[in-house]
Amino acid sequence: MKKSLLKLASVLTIIVAGAFSSSAQSFEGVIEFKKQSATDTTNYIYYVKDNQVKIDEIGSKSHKVEGTFLVDMDSKTMMSLNHERKLYMTNNNPAAPTSKGTFAVKKGQNVKNLQGYKCSEYTVTNQEEGTIITYWLADGKFTFFEKMLRQLNRKDKSSVYFLQIQDAKNMFPMLSVQTDLTGKEVTKLEVTKITKKPLEPSMFEIPKGYNKFEK
Repeated sequence: MKKSLLKLASVLTIIVAGAFSSSAQSFEGVIEFKKQSATDTTNYIYYVKDNQVKIDEIGSKSHKVEGTFLVDMDSKTMMSLNHERKLYMTNNNPAAPTSKGTFAVKKGQNVKNLQGYKCSEYTVTNQEEGTIITYWLADGKFTFFEKMLRQLNRKDKSSVYFLQIQDAKNMFPMLSVQTDLTGKEVTKLEVTKITKKPLEPSMFEIPKGYNKFEK
């Protein structure tokens, strides 16, 4: 009887540990989204595995991958790929962007269900820059996103304003809308498809036959 109880306790420990490990696992898979402005629409695809992200930019006219960016947050390296010329180039980590004025962050009471995720409303306002960005953030263990933005140090307002949200470390914006202070829409970023699935490590490597671009 004692042996049976010990065996059962051992099995339950394994099950609980496995469930905890699964729930703690960061997002791995593919996120497709589009960026819309008054004059243009550009589509992007994120491939995410551990601390690696591959970013494909899809041409609005060609509907093909026109450029790729590889981000490794462990080694703090970034590389861009030119598929037409089969070249790759190592990119330096840019300096952090600067902003004027003061940011005001507010968590709203509204929620939306987007792409199967319950999304919370956050608004970031900067009166001096005349900008308001409303984010709908999903908490799906998207630990890569904040780390990626801090490494890329992008200057676009969507990235800069997102980093002002202190409790968004595991979140990802399924939708963000940038407006001016009158409410006129300037830019919208929207996830169109998200797929959880294991990705091969080879996806984040320089393709065979590509040569290093020398300045």
